[in-house]
Amino acid sequence: MHSPLKVSSPAGSHRVRGSIGALIVSTLVSSLAGFLFGYDNIVISGAIGHLSRYYRLQPVAVGWAAGCALVGCLLGSATSGVLADRFGLKRVLYACAACFALSSFGVWMAASFAQFVVWRIIGGVGIGSASIVAPMYIAEIAPATVRGRLVVFYQLGIVVGILGAVYVNMLIEGSGSEQWNVEHGWRWMFAAGAVPAIIFARAIAFSKESPRWLMKAGYEQQAQDVLVAINGVPAADAEGAEIRKSLAQEEGGLQELFSGPFRRALLIGFLLAAFSQTSGITCLLSFLPEVFKSAGQRSSDAFFQAVLVGIVNLVFTLLAVWLVDRAGRKTLILLGTCLQTLALGMIASLYWIGGAGLGILAGIMAFVAGHAIGNGAVCWVVISEIFPTKVRGAAMSIATSAIWIFAYLANQFFPLMQTRLGSHGTFFLFSAMAAINFLFVLILVPETKGYSLEEISHIWSRGPEAESTSP
Repeated sequence: MHSPLKVSSPAGSHRVRGSIGALIVSTLVSSLAGFLFGYDNIVISGAIGHLSRYYRLQPVAVGWAAGCALVGCLLGSATSGVLADRFGLKRVLYACAACFALSSFGVWMAASFAQFVVWRIIGGVGIGSASIVAPMYIAEIAPATVRGRLVVFYQLGIVVGILGAVYVNMLIEGSGSEQWNVEHGWRWMFAAGAVPAIIFARAIAFSKESPRWLMKAGYEQQAQDVLVAINGVPAADAEGAEIRKSLAQEEGGLQELFSGPFRRALLIGFLLAAFSQTSGITCLLSFLPEVFKSAGQRSSDAFFQAVLVGIVNLVFTLLAVWLVDRAGRKTLILLGTCLQTLALGMIASLYWIGGAGLGILAGIMAFVAGHAIGNGAVCWVVISEIFPTKVRGAAMSIATSAIWIFAYLANQFFPLMQTRLGSHGTFFLFSAMAAINFLFVLILVPETKGYSLEEISHIWSRGPEAESTSP
């Protein structure tokens, strides 16, 4: 039996407009979850060279060290949606915070490679859970007019976390000798993540539960209070009525996704998530300093260039925040995947002819910019929007599992791909996959800009011809 979330009622019927403070806190919680996602996922990029020497790892084991957290990501993403549907989004966000903090402390103290793997998998559970619940949480709270922008703030948190990870890695790398980094430095890279995890847990306490989950769970008055706090009285009444109507029409079982009108939504969500990884973004960021070293850069220069890439990622994610509710979701993904295809082809060509390291840097910056403005920001928005409320968590778990399956495969096999295909062959393959991604989005992915979550559900029910109809 759920215990109702206690949310204070609005201060009298005279209150018409919602409080922006409640929306800011909810956006902050989602962004902090993204920050920890980005930090914990990419901190391995600075540590991998040192810890592989510390544990004397062979290439396959190096791939496992880089990819083991993604096994936890898959586990977290596969289970957290169902748990969020059952117990509420805030409770699962608390569990994410615990996983992040435990992983940071555990890796810091790991006495063996096996222990390192266990703690990284636990951190991965936090990453995978956050990848489902954080964008779902803000999507279910935000008004339709700014929902895309606020969900992209989650991706902005990821990008800031990535930048924070590469910056912390650079600082720690320069704090001691090579031997000190092999013995101790890489541990501190992971330990630093405990601080934002504690801040994240504290911020959750001040946030509100999703009104859609509250209404689905039977706590209609609490749900109405949250809607009023966010939207104001008139809009809250209209949205509450729309949510009730939509919930009454939904079956609430997974069979609705596999055999009903939402089967196409599930397929699009899964493939969109998969294609976001097949161009190599996660493995490239996970091995970024090593990629620059393979292009002839010194270790210190490679870490500095990784920070530059993080800044590019941040700038273009901010651009996506500004554009997503203006230009639309589909337009940004098409723009981003086109840029990725060209950039990866350029990188592959430079490796083929033995080009300069600065050319490689420029190509990687362009590739990351394309990811940031396209799949990186917008994939989360679309996946958080296209499923019915009663099974949104479970559906997002299924779709987002594709991210972690393909991210793990890329991380695990990237060192072997470099050995077998060479750097040029690896990046030509990634370029081809980015081109396929472009065609998939162009042909199959609908535009969801400006629709409420309930209106998007009705689009699938009415069929493809409804996609071009305004809400």
